[in-house]
Parts: sequence; structure tokens; C-alpha cells
Amino acid sequence: MSLIIYHNTIVKISEIYEQISDMESNLTGDYSFSPENVYQEGCPKNKAILGGLAEKFLLPGSRIENTEAIKELYRRSMAGESCLILSEHYSNFDFPIFYHLIEKNPSLGPKIAETLLPIRGMKLSEDSPITALFTRSYDTLIIYPSRSLDNITNTEKLAAIRKISIPINHAAMREMINRKKNSRIILVFPAGTRYRPWDPSSRKGVREIHSYIKTFDNVLFLAINGNALPPHKSGDMTRDTAIPDLMILTCSDIVKGREFRKIAEKSAPVDVDPKQYVVNRVMAELEAINNRVEPMRLKEKEKLGKLP
Repeated sequence: MSLIIYHNTIVKISEIYEQISDMESNLTGDYSFSPENVYQEGCPKNKAILGGLAEKFLLPGSRIENTEAIKELYRRSMAGESCLILSEHYSNFDFPIFYHLIEKNPSLGPKIAETLLPIRGMKLSEDSPITALFTRSYDTLIIYPSRSLDNITNTEKLAAIRKISIPINHAAMREMINRKKNSRIILVFPAGTRYRPWDPSSRKGVREIHSYIKTFDNVLFLAINGNALPPHKSGDMTRDTAIPDLMILTCSDIVKGREFRKIAEKSAPVDVDPKQYVVNRVMAELEAINNRVEPMRLKEKEKLGKLP
């Protein structure tokens, strides 16, 4: 059973069942996985509930840094340019917290938050009914993540899954192209999974991100410092434990996607796949921002612990 900690007090999910139950009853859409259903609309009522829930996990001082970049990205999106956010990924709360911090920021607000369109893997809905409530509460594009195929060695099983995954992913890409042309800001986690300290490979970006970068006019890197829902080492999402944390989400300045790709490809060593090297540069950019912010965040958090 997932646990939530409010101000050092552990609270079981069952003890806030009323909120969970309300969220379940609010979801009335079609959540099947098919090429015809890769775009799924969120639920405004649930976004409000999750915003309140996220607020319980955000220690004072939690914020978005470089909000001017978000505002400029929104302006460009409204002007017809395609816009992509490439974000670090540490927990299943990452997007709800990002959405909430944008929504409540006076200089940003709900209009900007509502333009965000995250791409999520089917696994989030398949593995945990609780995380399914989170993901289904926001507008999303569904894909079949390549990481889900990496460990399948049975050729017959792999062929059967590809009959399902390939049509879904092709439909998702067509839908993404349509949505980005209509002022939606696409958000992707380039690692394709949450970072887990005991598994260094979980920080590696997936090669497919190269295809995203080359088709977007504008790219913004989003670093996430702090973690309000650290993954459980078992991999079982229902055993994740939520804890209040000081969350600082830092936006890079906007870069041109095609220029970033070309520069990275030209600098790739001769023995390295150029496409993977581009993605490696993305992960390096994110890690560099995170490393710069983390010492400051820890100092701020330490001061919070000394407050009466």
C-alpha cells in the first residue's frame, strides 16, 4: 500500500480514500489503449484535487525558476511555433507538481498550464491504479515505450507486442504533430522512466528522443530538484512513499531544436551513434542544471528544518 507522509506523519492511502474515491468517480472517459485513443482528455475536477494534494507535499519555497522562459515558450506556441519541454523524471508526482506550480504562479497561471501535453507510457496505467488516477486526470498522449520491449527475448512474444505497439506509436506521433501545430506544448521525459539511484541505466535517455528534437522549433530543458514521491526499490509503484520536500523546478533558456541537434551530431565521436549522442547531450544538459541547483536547494531546506 502506498504511504503518504504529512509533516513526518505517515498516512496510508486508505486513510484518504474519500479523495481517491472521488477521483475514480470523476473519470468517465475511454481509457483503452488503441491507435484511435492515443489522445486522452483530462478531468478538471481531478486536477483540482491533485493540486491540493501536491500542495501538501511542497515545502515553503517550492517554485519554478526562470519563469520567463516558460512565458516565452507559451508566447511562441501561441504564435504557431512548435514547442517541446524535455524534463528530468524522478517520480510520478513530477507532472502534477509542475502543472500545479505553473497554475498557482501569478505570472504564469492556468492558461499556460492547460497548454501542456505530456507524453506518457502505457505502463503508468497498467502497473498501478493510483498512478493511473494521476495520469488520466491530465490531457495526455499515450505511447508504448521502447523500454518495455528491451527485456523481451522471446521472438514470438516480441513480434506479438510490436503488432500492438507500432500502430499505437505511429498514431501518437501523428496526434503529437497535430497538437503541436495547434498551440500545445509537448512535454517528454527523455529517460522514458523515473531515475532510480540504484539503477544508473535509468538516467540514460532513449534514442527516440532524437526524432522529437529534430521536429520542434523550440526546446526547453526542465531540471527537477527534490522528490516528493521517491520510487520504491521493488519497482512496485503502489509501494512508493510520498514525503514533503522542497521542490525547485528550473527551466533552461529556450534553444532551437534543429540547431541543438546539428551541433551535437557534429561533435559526436566517430565510434558513437550520432542520434544517441544527441540524446546523451540532452541528459547532460539536464544533469548540469540539476547539479548547479542542488547545493542551493539543500541549504534552503536545511534552514526550513530550523524554523520553529
